[in-house]
Amino acid sequence: MFVYSLLDFIVLPVYLIVILMAANIYCGKKMVEQPCYAYFTLGLLVKIIGGLGVALVYTLYYPGGDTTEYFRNVTALQNLAFYDLSSFWYVMTETASNSSMLYFNNETGYACYARDPKAWAVVKMALPLVVLSFQSYLTTTVLCATVSFAGIWKLYKVFVLEFPELKKEMAISFLFIPSVFFWGSGLLKDTFTLSALGFFFSSLYYLIVRREKVVASIIIVLVSAYVIMAIKPYILVGLFPALIIWLVQLSVGKINVKTLRVLAVPFVLVVGFGFVYWIMMIMGESLAEYQVESILEKAQITQRDLKSDYYKGNSFDIGEFEANISSILAKFPIATFSAIFRPLIIESNNFVMFFSGLENLILLIFAIRVLISVKILGFFRFFFKHHMLTFSLFFSIFFAFSVGLSTSNYGSLVRYKIPSIPYFVASLFIIRHLKAKEIEMKMKEQ
Repeated sequence: MFVYSLLDFIVLPVYLIVILMAANIYCGKKMVEQPCYAYFTLGLLVKIIGGLGVALVYTLYYPGGDTTEYFRNVTALQNLAFYDLSSFWYVMTETASNSSMLYFNNETGYACYARDPKAWAVVKMALPLVVLSFQSYLTTTVLCATVSFAGIWKLYKVFVLEFPELKKEMAISFLFIPSVFFWGSGLLKDTFTLSALGFFFSSLYYLIVRREKVVASIIIVLVSAYVIMAIKPYILVGLFPALIIWLVQLSVGKINVKTLRVLAVPFVLVVGFGFVYWIMMIMGESLAEYQVESILEKAQITQRDLKSDYYKGNSFDIGEFEANISSILAKFPIATFSAIFRPLIIESNNFVMFFSGLENLILLIFAIRVLISVKILGFFRFFFKHHMLTFSLFFSIFFAFSVGLSTSNYGSLVRYKIPSIPYFVASLFIIRHLKAKEIEMKMKEQ
């Protein structure tokens, strides 16, 4: 059981008051010109509640977890700075390894994540937050939620720029989905990568589509890409295909002659995927485990592993498949469905999974209603109607497929899939909106 300190109950209220007051003042000034800021303070509050929810679940319900272990590791790292500054700089600048753990002792506290490069990246990024919180666990959580909110908010604003009529719908998609603001707000890997993904795509949008804030956008794209690469490289791997399709659509859409547009598509696609292949070759060592062969083999091993009794009913089975493209593609429907809509309520065996199942049920009903409204197959007709829809739909489905294929445990699934869920929900709202506009235009013509 994680033991709270007295500081949690002294520092936390002060920070909460300051953060929420500052948010109110800030959005009050912005709301005059940008009505979407009506959701700013509420979105931030919900994210803070989500972060505190994770903290309480992993201290009062579960006997600890990743989030409390990250805090212990960051605390040990801060203590090391006072105990031995040269050792502190060494473990901060060198690659995490087993030898890094030797610099910690009883006086500093032990840092088991010092041997794991990806987990250690989170520890180093969270260090300023722990320092500012005076080593208060709950305050660190609130600061983590507050800082990470910036990336999500920036992404929300980008979608509102493209669809100003859908301020409320985009707010639901990016700010108010329970599983996203719960698992994406605490002191966890998902919080950092979800925010970095928001910064990455929104800055890329400003750079390529609007051609504004060029220098700042380039810097943010590079920094956010580094954060994702350091913690969860597979998110970038899952993002690349959608980015290529998006960039192709943007490039080809500028060609006025229809024949040239059709001829340009395969050429631009080849160049785009060639560029991605070149980038992945350059980062070959970092992405070695995410090469196609490695991914297929890992997915197969993971699914076989679920046959064991270890998971005790917390796993799902999409069936046997071989480590080859044709066998993997045959699993596309069930893997994608599992990632987006499972666990179902009837598959929930604790209260955390029950709420996830309830959310998935609502999402399934909404998806079915949208599919029916566009007559199911008409769903694909909207795919290239708008470049943001193309990106969101392709990324969310491809990423969900990848997660559903390589994940067999519900506890992991509800966290791994959260990068795709906001984009998928936003896609459904956009399709519904485009369909409504289509009907409205037909009525005017009559």
